Order: sequence, then C-alpha cells, then structure tokens
Amino acid sequence: MKRNYYIILLTIYIYFGSTSYALSYIDLSIVAIFFQIIFAAILAAIFTIKLWFQKVKNFFSKLFKKDSKDR
Repeated sequence: MKRNYYIILLTIYIYFGSTSYALSYIDLSIVAIFFQIIFAAILAAIFTIKLWFQKVKNFFSKLFKKDSKDR
C-alpha cells in the first residue's frame, strides 16, 4: 500500500515537474463570453426572484381575499 502511494506521488511530481510554461494569452472573446455568462446568471436570478415573489403574493391575496358571498 505504501509503495503504491509513493508511485502515485512520483508520477504526479514527474508530470507537473516536467511541464513547461505555455506562452499564451487570454483572448478578448473569452472575456466577453465570461461577462455574458455572468450577466445572464444575474438576469436569471432576478427573474426567478420576481416569479417567486408573484407566486407568494398571489397565494396570500387568495388566502385573505374577501368573498362577496359573505356579505
């Protein structure tokens, strides 16, 4: 068991120790997609809260609604 542990650690060390740096950049389209995802998530959260609020409001309005037949 201990030998397998050392083999796994050695494999991880060799894998990360032998890699070289990638000379790359972040493309502007990736940044735009990232902001679009954040904006869509915020809008989805706002509309979800709005729908939940309407359901709660309708529930309480039906619960406390005065019937015209009771008069």
